[in-house]
Amino acid sequence: MSPTILVVDDHETSAMALAEGLASAGYTATAVSSAAAALQWLAEHPATVVITDLRMDGMDGIGLRTELRATRPSLPVILVTAYATVDRAVEATRSGAFAFLTKPVRLTELRVQVRNAVDQARLAEAADRPAPGDDEIVGRSAVLLRALAMADRAAASDATVRITGESGTGKELFARRIHRRSPRRTGAFVPVNCGAIPESLLEGELFGHAKGSFTGANADRAGLIESASGGTLFLDEVGELSPGAQTRLLRFLQEGTIRRVGDTRDGRVDVRVVAATHRELQSESFRLDLYYRLDVIPIVLPPLRARRDDVPLLLGVALQAACGRLRRPLPSISGPALERLLSHDWPGNVRELFNLAERLSVLVVGNSIELADLPPKLGINAQEPDQVRLPSGDFDLTGFLEGIEERALRRALQRHDGVKAQAAASLGLERNAFRYKLKKYGIDG
Repeated sequence: MSPTILVVDDHETSAMALAEGLASAGYTATAVSSAAAALQWLAEHPATVVITDLRMDGMDGIGLRTELRATRPSLPVILVTAYATVDRAVEATRSGAFAFLTKPVRLTELRVQVRNAVDQARLAEAADRPAPGDDEIVGRSAVLLRALAMADRAAASDATVRITGESGTGKELFARRIHRRSPRRTGAFVPVNCGAIPESLLEGELFGHAKGSFTGANADRAGLIESASGGTLFLDEVGELSPGAQTRLLRFLQEGTIRRVGDTRDGRVDVRVVAATHRELQSESFRLDLYYRLDVIPIVLPPLRARRDDVPLLLGVALQAACGRLRRPLPSISGPALERLLSHDWPGNVRELFNLAERLSVLVVGNSIELADLPPKLGINAQEPDQVRLPSGDFDLTGFLEGIEERALRRALQRHDGVKAQAAASLGLERNAFRYKLKKYGIDG
């Protein structure tokens, strides 16, 4: 659903002109002719952003903003006036206005401010959400929803799942979601980081050991696979398994039995396996027959740069959690700072974003996150990389290419001040094709 913009101006012609200009950019825009009519409309309809004239008969724009600040503090309000003075600008800022524009309003400038206000509203929406559950994955982008749909279908079966994605994309979160939505939800979820256990101990940790199998083995000990009986075993970084452990795991997947180290007997175990890796498994160091056993249902997680529209929502959730722990007010974020975050490649993916939120919750002094508050690689001295870096290992090619295309569209609009004809020409696109792509990615140009 497109964002809803309410335009308030006692000159109906001006209000209708702004509403039509925003509607042509893909917004749902409504015009009313007074502050009282605006309050009545807002009592019955949701709005994402309000644009109001400053000087109106009856309640003026600052009065409307003050009224809304008491009832809807997170609703961004953009003030417009033909009588711009320093005093009025200061008064507008103190009232909490998101932006202050002068007439005649340039439609390109208005669209930029509305786009920034919509992103700010998404942050506020995330802050108003209850804290996400352990298996909740935040986002609405098409590439993420496709991966979630695949995970939910996989959850209904006992088939082995292989999750592939860059570091920080949430592979364990997906594995927990599959477990919690499966018939095995009452059983244990046992995560194992195969790369964190020394090779000499790995087989004993996974399969357990019999009494007397080595010095210090004073009793039989169940391994991690047995501890997951009736539930789900999550093998993270499964590509790090030693050749011996790979052979044992293959036998378990084929026969449903395991043998503890030093034992002579096999035991049957009922476990569902979800494996994950950040790199390609089909290599000389990984058994091909084991690969196919693990690859029954493959799920590829998109990197954050392939779902940039989720950044405001994720940032809002992360800031809410970080500021909540510190018991400090949730800061807003300026338009330039948000634009920079939306254009960042996020090589560390969601983990990098949450780490940034922790940093900002501690270091930001004022009530707003500004460009100067961002770390050097993101802040005022950051330079956009010219080269496209391919993800390591398996990845969603469609989502990756869509991410590049969306980034090119946003950059073209930014460089040409929102003028679509010039932006389209700079990319070698016809205007109709350019508009189609903007609509496809939900870009408000």
